[in-house]
Amino acid sequence: MTALTPTLAIVAARLPAPPSAAELLDGEVAGETPDWRGIAVPEHVMERFARRSDAAPLAARPIAGGQIHLLARRPGFGAVLLDAWDSTRQRWRGWLVTPDTSYADACGLVVEQRDAPVDPRAGLVLCDMPVTLAVTDLGACLGVFSQERLQAARWLEQHGRANGAAAAPGVIARVALPGDDYALTGTPLSSELGTDGRVAYRQLLRQGLQQLQIASADAVAPIAKPVQAANANRWLKLVTAVAASVMLVQSAWLFLPKEGAVVGNAEFRNGGSGVETGVRTRVLFRAEATEAEIRTWLQREQLEIVAGPDTLGAFTLLSRDRRKVLPPPGPGNPLAVINP
Repeated sequence: MTALTPTLAIVAARLPAPPSAAELLDGEVAGETPDWRGIAVPEHVMERFARRSDAAPLAARPIAGGQIHLLARRPGFGAVLLDAWDSTRQRWRGWLVTPDTSYADACGLVVEQRDAPVDPRAGLVLCDMPVTLAVTDLGACLGVFSQERLQAARWLEQHGRANGAAAAPGVIARVALPGDDYALTGTPLSSELGTDGRVAYRQLLRQGLQQLQIASADAVAPIAKPVQAANANRWLKLVTAVAASVMLVQSAWLFLPKEGAVVGNAEFRNGGSGVETGVRTRVLFRAEATEAEIRTWLQREQLEIVAGPDTLGAFTLLSRDRRKVLPPPGPGNPLAVINP
């Protein structure tokens, strides 16, 4: 356990509430507090500052698969590597990400220099801890994986347990992947209770996910009925329902335009009784924007939601005024990105 950093006590401090099993931390908080005065900042700490600065421009990137995003409700707890959007459940599937590289097991993917730029808060992808999240659960983007690296995470989720190496907490090794690729990962967890701090580490992480009401994804097959938090993205569901109602009422002219109508940017004939014109714009709303804020802004700008959310979490807005130009994202409106 001495090779594992940070200590379990520090990991537990990231949880929204104290761990339910305090005995996990026995022996982790002993000793005197060191006197840090006059001690120079270590080089590896300065390197982490540099990595965080390099990754800063990614923070506001629109959500997409392969990206690593902080957990919006508890950024200090961890992040998630997004795998794929589930349009049926309207949720992202991905894997929990932490900064704690040394806690890697045989299903852990260690973030490397070839993944740069990546914020140091993303150091380890726990491929054995898949989760499902709503768009509103996602915070700032910390990094972006290539398709090859995303495939490596999927492979470790399915095949990492087949690693036959001996348990060695804190040891990181290179594992061959199909083709000519490789991944840096840890060794299997020890089956001897109390000898491998990585087991307690995962127990703490699962407690944190439970406290945050983040659902675990089935690593083998889709779950028949998704598990959702009591307060899971209500405004998104409401906005989606309103959008569906609008599309149903307007389906005669929205989806079945008369001959001669322009369906792109966007002129519709209304049963021969006249011509209605409009402009459609695809947008992403800010993750923290409330349903009331969005509704008020739509009414003020005389806009309607006619589609969405799509696989990116974006909505399509319709303005009857073809000269309408949306205001840029900023104070006074809930927009995050226009035309993502």
